[in-house]
Amino acid sequence: MHVALVGAGAIGTILGALLAKAGNDITLVDAYSDHVDAINKNGVRLIGYLDETIPVKAVLPQDMSGQYDLIIHLTKQTVLKRSLEQCLEYMHDETVVLCLQNGIPEELAASVVGADRVMGGTVSFPATFVEPGCSELTCPAELLGINFGRLDGEITPKVTEIQKLIETAMPAHVTTNLIGKRYQKLTDNSVFSALPTALNCAIEPVLNDRFAMEVIAHLGREAGMVIKALGVTPEEAFGLNPTFENVNFDNEEQLTHVIEEFWTPIYSPYKSQIGSMLQDIRNEKLCEVDFINGKFIEKGEELGMDLPYMNKVADIIRKLQIKELPLESAWDNLALFKELKRITL
Repeated sequence: MHVALVGAGAIGTILGALLAKAGNDITLVDAYSDHVDAINKNGVRLIGYLDETIPVKAVLPQDMSGQYDLIIHLTKQTVLKRSLEQCLEYMHDETVVLCLQNGIPEELAASVVGADRVMGGTVSFPATFVEPGCSELTCPAELLGINFGRLDGEITPKVTEIQKLIETAMPAHVTTNLIGKRYQKLTDNSVFSALPTALNCAIEPVLNDRFAMEVIAHLGREAGMVIKALGVTPEEAFGLNPTFENVNFDNEEQLTHVIEEFWTPIYSPYKSQIGSMLQDIRNEKLCEVDFINGKFIEKGEELGMDLPYMNKVADIIRKLQIKELPLESAWDNLALFKELKRITL
């Protein structure tokens, strides 16, 4: 298959490099010219839990050419529509677009390229963009993997073909419950990416602070409430299955149980992770909070639900993004949740 990976950030760089290493015909496409130049000159340098340099072809979006059988999309949702529109001329009738970014982008993708072309999925590994041409894997390599499928759940020959391609680089699981997988990942990002972003830290300081973990539990509970009300059955990944039964609590004893027996064991292996939203803010870019926590807030409003923790963490992240709150003292933002705790427990 002739493959393009559009949006070669931290995760896309790792995925693209490993697919290239396996001998696949893949081109990385990214708008960051220094990154593209570094890849073409020196290859992709992988550090952290991987340590190797892999030759890969990279181009700027305006330098794409020909037509691709598969376009893997990892651009931010803030630019997804425009990026998909730019890719239309490089697609033929059978081209598949595989959306692997955060949030729930499949409906937008379908509106641009047609529903039957679209597959979606989630990656199971975190990564940090270090510098042009270099990406850091921040979890053990055995956790590398992708879950993907079609919105209608059908396992077509094309799905199987793409699964085989991805499995040349890392495990690939085909789901017949893509929306359930999406809401599982959305919970992951809305909880353990969002709060560390609001506090400008990796996961470990949150795991080590009791009150921060109480906020985590409240965020998870609100996500579970929405998921249940929508009638979605989340699909488990790396131990996270955010059913309301798993994340609910009504008193301090149950809160402690949820923290110690559910959230802490799941995220301890990822303690060095820096969330993509925080990476964007540190790099003075717009992050995807409106497509992550904002998606739960949007659905909560439609359902008539009050989601004070989701709204508070999203508000903090937006203020950090426009420098209304200082990033250097962001840990102090944890105190902004204390009034919410008094209201809800």
